[in-house]
Amino acid sequence: MRYTAFFVLLLLSFSASSQYYSSGSDPARLRWNQVKTPAVRIVFEESLEKEALRLAAFIDSMAPHISGTLKHQPHRVDLLIHNHTVYSNGFVSWAPRRTEFFSTPHQNIGSTDWLEHLAIHEYRHVVQIDKLNQGFTRILNYFTGQQAVGGVLGMYLPMWFLEGDAIIAETALTNSGRGRSFEFNRELKAQLVEKGKFSYDKAYMGSFRDYVPDYYKMGYPLTAMARKVYGPELWEKTIRNSGRNSWMLTPFNRSIRRHTGLNQKRLYNSMFEQLTREWENEMAGQNFTRYDSVSASHADYLRYTHPQFISDSLVVAELRGPALRSQIVSVNLHTGQTETLVYTGIREAEPISANSNLVAWSELVYHPRWENESWSVIRTHHLKTGKTYTITQKSNFFAPALHPRENMIAAVETTPDYRFFITIIDGKTGEKLKEISTPENHFPLTPSWNLNGENIVCVLLSPEGKAIYTLNPESETWQQITSPGFDEIRHPAQSGDTIWYNAKGAISDEIFSINTKTGQKKQLTSSRFGAMFPAVSKNNQIVYSNYNSRGFSLARYNDNPSEKTTTKSNSLLDALIDSIIVQKETAPPPIPKTEYEVKRYSKWNLFNVHSWAPVYADFDRSEIYTGVSVMSQNLLGTAIFSAGYNADPSKSHEKYHLHMIYRGWFPVLKLGIRAGDSQFERSGFYQSGDEIYFIDTDQQINHTRLEFGMQVPLNLSRGNFNRFLSPEVTLSWQKQTGISFPMTQYILQANQLIPTGVTREETLRGYDFYSMEYSLYFQNLRRGASRDVAPRMGQVFQGVYRHSIHGDLDRGNIFGLFSRLYFPGIMQHHTIAIDNNYQIKNNGEVAGNGDDYIRFFRYNDLLGYPRGYSSIYNDEMYVMRNTYMLPLWNPDTSIGAFAYIKRLRLNLFYDAAIANYSLTDATSGDVNKYQRNFYSYGTEIHADTHFFRFVLPFSLGYRFGIRSFDNQPFHEFIMRTGFNSFLVN
Repeated sequence: MRYTAFFVLLLLSFSASSQYYSSGSDPARLRWNQVKTPAVRIVFEESLEKEALRLAAFIDSMAPHISGTLKHQPHRVDLLIHNHTVYSNGFVSWAPRRTEFFSTPHQNIGSTDWLEHLAIHEYRHVVQIDKLNQGFTRILNYFTGQQAVGGVLGMYLPMWFLEGDAIIAETALTNSGRGRSFEFNRELKAQLVEKGKFSYDKAYMGSFRDYVPDYYKMGYPLTAMARKVYGPELWEKTIRNSGRNSWMLTPFNRSIRRHTGLNQKRLYNSMFEQLTREWENEMAGQNFTRYDSVSASHADYLRYTHPQFISDSLVVAELRGPALRSQIVSVNLHTGQTETLVYTGIREAEPISANSNLVAWSELVYHPRWENESWSVIRTHHLKTGKTYTITQKSNFFAPALHPRENMIAAVETTPDYRFFITIIDGKTGEKLKEISTPENHFPLTPSWNLNGENIVCVLLSPEGKAIYTLNPESETWQQITSPGFDEIRHPAQSGDTIWYNAKGAISDEIFSINTKTGQKKQLTSSRFGAMFPAVSKNNQIVYSNYNSRGFSLARYNDNPSEKTTTKSNSLLDALIDSIIVQKETAPPPIPKTEYEVKRYSKWNLFNVHSWAPVYADFDRSEIYTGVSVMSQNLLGTAIFSAGYNADPSKSHEKYHLHMIYRGWFPVLKLGIRAGDSQFERSGFYQSGDEIYFIDTDQQINHTRLEFGMQVPLNLSRGNFNRFLSPEVTLSWQKQTGISFPMTQYILQANQLIPTGVTREETLRGYDFYSMEYSLYFQNLRRGASRDVAPRMGQVFQGVYRHSIHGDLDRGNIFGLFSRLYFPGIMQHHTIAIDNNYQIKNNGEVAGNGDDYIRFFRYNDLLGYPRGYSSIYNDEMYVMRNTYMLPLWNPDTSIGAFAYIKRLRLNLFYDAAIANYSLTDATSGDVNKYQRNFYSYGTEIHADTHFFRFVLPFSLGYRFGIRSFDNQPFHEFIMRTGFNSFLVN
């Protein structure tokens, strides 16, 4: 019974997350079309029609092959394409059931067209999740709608399996895919070979102590090797049994044990021990390149990437790490001394560029209101002045390449209709000087100028793979240097007649060179885990990023390239995917040309009921009662509805609930309605002072509350700071019907109640009034490192004013100001948070007399109290809350399968409040004023924990403190969830 209750509550938690998850709003100006196929309905902005039709034919043709080894063909699924954002991703969500693509390719993609890559990967997720809808899960589906499958998915199927299996599909069904990529697998390889395997829980759920490859990188080799050993039916049967037997405690684990004899922990140990041995054997006997270390040695995990020469003795590089804010640094080639030049904003993993005067890079900038409209702008940092500028606005420029001498930048440009260019930009003004189309609209990757500034060299991605091209920007002529292929060519750099670039070597990514006149190729490096991002100086020094288990360090090439020859990849990864292809995960024939009908798709398709429940779930208040709930969210994510009936008698005054949000306009519109009734039932004698009355009545009081609000959430983030501004106004109407009933007077004589013959009507007043609330929220937080316990610099401010405006009840008004200031603590990752909050309220009309004082209608407090206090009476109050937060210990320890404790955090706090108030004597009418002071201090300890190997964290905490009110200790338990959505990417 306890497990069933846990199941239902967790299922509803997932439904809450899914119900209110939206990828964001697309611009209101967009017009939408749709195309239907047997496998998918694609909804797209009208300028993307050509690519949408191509994608429709591709998915229709590929669907049987994508779903083949799982032996399941899903019903048609909705696919929404966002093409006005530079964010590159895709996801599947199941309440409502849909997949969404973000169509702009990024600069680090493999050798498959971006939309085709998304189609295979995300449609495999659709197959996985849809296959769960059988057996007991299907029964749950009848009672709860689509959230049943979403809940079972989140509770039972680990993300490493979902992502690993999808990567198998993208790899086996194309000539590319991350399963073949040394870049994708290098982090895990280096960790296993140099550090050994981590525990299963640590490998899956991560660590604050050590760098741990994510569950994508864990999941692919685990699912692929298990499939190689036990056959493709292993995962088909595991999904099937998990869906059929979702009433069980661990159906996924039990299914694995049934087919392998191992639970998932032991399967991980077995597969990764074998993987470690094979990678160690693969590296045995290799002759590795000599090199000189450039960057200083480091014990922590750091990534020095994309080095660029700014002189013969200095390079700049991008530096990242779990203990660092993302930054661009200069590194002295002789001493290894590193100096921070500038901290960067939100950006994809793509090259930076530099010459002797400037450093250039791209950053993502969001539209203030439309989450699904964003741009990639170019920023420059002047090495001499130290000033940083944003030189383009509302642009789609990627991988900017500075001209070695002139004030020009070459960059990749994309358009919403999936067209690609190399664009020349003025390096000072950002003005577009020239836009050059690529041959047959092939996608350009990582351009750079040759050292004399005459040509641009880049990689072009075509259906045949990647090839190196040069471009003469004056004549706009292209020259192909290498044949297209699937060796994952990246990061070309040219000096004279030689182009250096990355490509696949025998067991890792290596640096190669090609002579543009003779076509002669040479392999320069032979590295343990990867030699990336070659940079060439005027005197032909080569600096690159060399990978090991501590990250990327900068190295200077110190070997003889003539001793090296090009080597074809013959790695464990190739053998692994070949063994899977033999298992009938074969590539399909060419895509046939198919005609599809394109129709308009109205943005006023507002209703899409996807889930329901035989309970009343109020997600705004995180409450669950007996009753019924229904949830709706449209495909565009602009309209969200929830409605419910609460059958709990104690909540009868708001038994009906309707909540609506519309995000399709610039202001977000919100409507909430709660309605119900309560019974006023009295039967018996009641005493009021010296008088005794008999009351016998049973009447219904009706309650109605309506709130209509407008909010304008604005994302003003730029550079190194996350900034949000959100004004909001809410109109509230509340009505309660009044009632009247007779009261018959009695007197007490000789211990007997005798009627006096006097009867009077007693009235319980109803009310019908309106109130307004205005609020303004502002946040300015500096982005930090992943190990920070909280922001280490920033400000949060909010002002709220609430007052009665009309009707027969005046509740007065209240005004509150809130602020939180973040400052760095004494040591790294420590934070000081200081809250200064103030409120003042004015009483409304008289509500009645208490024992000694007059009671007034008034609004509830807006402020939080000092910790340890649940209420403080006040007319005016100032509250200060001071917290020192620090990481205490990163244990990375498991308590069986119950919990994985990742980090312990300690908070020290001191809070204080000053409360002023006045009381009006009920007899004399005198007003007496009072002031009271309160404080508390103490400590909190929090454990960042994953329960039952669920990938998203919880924070459990215990608070101990002393409060001044009674000078007594207090104890509180604290729990926070670390998730508000559950997606499969």
